[in-house]
Amino acid sequence: MKLFRGLDYATDIDPNWANTLLDNGILPSFRGGYLGISALRNSDVLTAVSIVAGDVSRFPLVIKDRSNDAIVELPQLDYLMNTKVNQRLSAYQWKFSMMVNAILTGNAYSRIIRDPITGEPSMLEFYAPSQTQVDTNDPDNPIYRFTPYNSSYQKVCSFDDVVHWKFFSYDTLMGRSPLLSLGDEIGLQESGVSTLQKFFQNGLKGSILTAKNSKLSADARKKMREDFEKAQEGASAGAPIVIDSTMDYQPLEVDTNVLNLINSNNYSTAQIAKALRVPAYRLAQNSPNQSVKQLSDDYIKNDLPFYFEGITSEYQLKYLNDSQRHQYQVSFDTRSVTGLPVQDATAALNAGLLTGNEGRTDIGKKPLKDKNMDRIQSTLNTVFLDVKEAYQASNSGALKGGDANGTAKQGNSNDRDAGHGA
Repeated sequence: MKLFRGLDYATDIDPNWANTLLDNGILPSFRGGYLGISALRNSDVLTAVSIVAGDVSRFPLVIKDRSNDAIVELPQLDYLMNTKVNQRLSAYQWKFSMMVNAILTGNAYSRIIRDPITGEPSMLEFYAPSQTQVDTNDPDNPIYRFTPYNSSYQKVCSFDDVVHWKFFSYDTLMGRSPLLSLGDEIGLQESGVSTLQKFFQNGLKGSILTAKNSKLSADARKKMREDFEKAQEGASAGAPIVIDSTMDYQPLEVDTNVLNLINSNNYSTAQIAKALRVPAYRLAQNSPNQSVKQLSDDYIKNDLPFYFEGITSEYQLKYLNDSQRHQYQVSFDTRSVTGLPVQDATAALNAGLLTGNEGRTDIGKKPLKDKNMDRIQSTLNTVFLDVKEAYQASNSGALKGGDANGTAKQGNSNDRDAGHGA
């Protein structure tokens, strides 16, 4: 494969040919095989990245009022975040690609195209990290330069007009991939797989060949080994080995415990799951004594917010103006998975803790426009505490009904006895 190509070939045949050579290991790269698209050759990394990107992309985003957590209808932003970002990309495809790049390279970029009249975001243009240059000479005003495929010009954008996803950053300007910490683990896993491949491919070479009643020099031993290997060329595993009476062939025994250790080594897989914040059971690892429901809820509530917060804060910073940021907040709607069970919502409704619409919201349903659904319900068996205290205070000197009647009856009986005696 040629390393030096004409400009026409580079743009017409493969506009991203340089990155292709880097990812395939043809050109040397400081990234090794653990960052970028080449990292997806590892099945555990591919699975973990697919899980995280898919889970983040499938949950819709909502805009809430900060004062009461009510969902606010902003149709243009809702359409852009959850339905379609431009003429060729759905919101799901865009979010998935952004997530993959942010995890594999540490950064993901898209240019915001705004409405010329209102200034609100109307479309997004996705750019791969290889198409993006970030000028951080002025940390307070970074400049983004995008180079479209098959183009020789750049699009220069300010900080406010670029969606930049980064989940781990120590300088607030550029993100770092979690795969940077997994070089040793992935290398250990690849070495184990390579060892197994070599064993099954070259299992016949683990042997001792003895020349009977002979004292051989180093060159003679080397020549004898080469002649023996040449004689066995093309033989498949299990094929007979032919030697003469001057030789003694003895195969070496292989310690299968070593092979079992390599084949059952789950350390690397567990480390990949930990670094990418994926439940170990989803990478075919043993899980704690919890139900799948409990593990899933814990993953969504405690692990995915690491990604959720980075995305929603970027949305609020780039999609909303300053007054909207004080009034609204963007969040992921996970109620389809983590919403209240219907029984719990019903109990809270009957206890007067939630209105009907709040109960519907908490179980993942849209609120109704009936005004009675926004009223607190109560039963006749309960009263407010201040009403109870006022009632007790106003009747503190009164006797119980039974006691009053009993006293009256006793008094009437005494009166009759006194009259009879007289």
